[in-house]
Amino acid sequence: MPETLWLSEGGEEIQKLVKRVASARRVVVVTGAGISVNCGIPDFRSSSGLFKQIQASHGDVVSKGRDLFDASVVFRTAQATRIFYEWMTHLREQCERAQPGVVHAFIRQLADRGQLQRSYTQNIDGLERKAGLEVWDPHCPTTSPECVPWQQAQSIPLHGTMDRLTCQLCSSSDTYNAVAGDSCSDCMSRSQQREQLGRRALATGTLRPAVVLYGEPHPHSEDIARIIGHDTRALQGRKRATHDVLLVLGTTLKVPGCKQLVRQLAAAPTTTTIVVNNEHVCGRVWDNIVDYQIIGCVDDWCSRVQRVWAAQTKITQWTRIRKTLPANCSAKGQKVTGERRSTTKKENFNYVVDETVESQTRKVDHVVVEIVQSQKRRARDNDSIECTQPEPKRRRAELPMRRSARIAMRESIELYHQSLSICT
Repeated sequence: MPETLWLSEGGEEIQKLVKRVASARRVVVVTGAGISVNCGIPDFRSSSGLFKQIQASHGDVVSKGRDLFDASVVFRTAQATRIFYEWMTHLREQCERAQPGVVHAFIRQLADRGQLQRSYTQNIDGLERKAGLEVWDPHCPTTSPECVPWQQAQSIPLHGTMDRLTCQLCSSSDTYNAVAGDSCSDCMSRSQQREQLGRRALATGTLRPAVVLYGEPHPHSEDIARIIGHDTRALQGRKRATHDVLLVLGTTLKVPGCKQLVRQLAAAPTTTTIVVNNEHVCGRVWDNIVDYQIIGCVDDWCSRVQRVWAAQTKITQWTRIRKTLPANCSAKGQKVTGERRSTTKKENFNYVVDETVESQTRKVDHVVVEIVQSQKRRARDNDSIECTQPEPKRRRAELPMRRSARIAMRESIELYHQSLSICT
């Protein structure tokens, strides 16, 4: 059974996992409806989720809320189809008002840092596109400048998106300018052309949201399988010295397709699989597949990783400042002038180099100068010793000097790490 940890309790093990994600070479993210709840979009299976709302409103039409997303039930009667279109229109309005949350910003930051291998989402809200990720759209024409090839796509919508409508008859797609349930304009155009030629009219299809319902085949299953296979090979081809992370956020792992996706991606020996959800979702069926199950808020988890990144950035910025300090603040130990200090603040986003850091910097510089001077003296002595002493004696004479240089170098490294710990 996967090791279960509670995010609210914290602890050393949680901190280790946070650092592992922050420093991972490649991260694959699988997300569910739980990441969009704080954005104003309800999930499906919780006590206040979409399934419960539908059951409470239309209990006379559907026995349970899930039936309204089942293809065998939705298109069985005209009343069920009408209710389905009404709910999807209402859900799309909520998606239009919603803005990306903490998890979406976290995934975007992974992509900006070059750590994101791919993000697979079960959501149909389109918030990944709003967050600035390159989203793969199989309905987009390849000649369009907005088309993103799957090789370059950062986010893969597994169940479609609410941004488009598709015709149930001719499968043509269009942006959501029309209303779900309207007649397809392409079908109507072809039918009118035939009528003008004196031929019989053709049947006209109905527009529906470009989402995949329960019980119907996925129209782009082969394309998605090719993408998953590519990412699986990429993870399995890593060296054992590197570590990758499969991060599963905000999903109950009850959809069969999502289960298979996680099993396939987690098969790589160098991949650590972490599931984060606000409730217990992994039982014994996930043995040897999921390594850690963290119970807690997904936003809190992502914020912890972002804080580690912020601390790493702070250290990097201090190191850059140290390299840009003027010459009169190095070996001689003089302080930075007021003009230079104000410039340094602007360059480092108002980061202030205090007196303690300056004193430690002067100590490091002093030791470095001593090392350089000892190396010069050793070079001069070697030139003179080489002419007067035989080879074995010359080597013995160099030993004390080398030992002193090593001691001075260790002291300089210790002082440098002390200065880093002080500035953080």
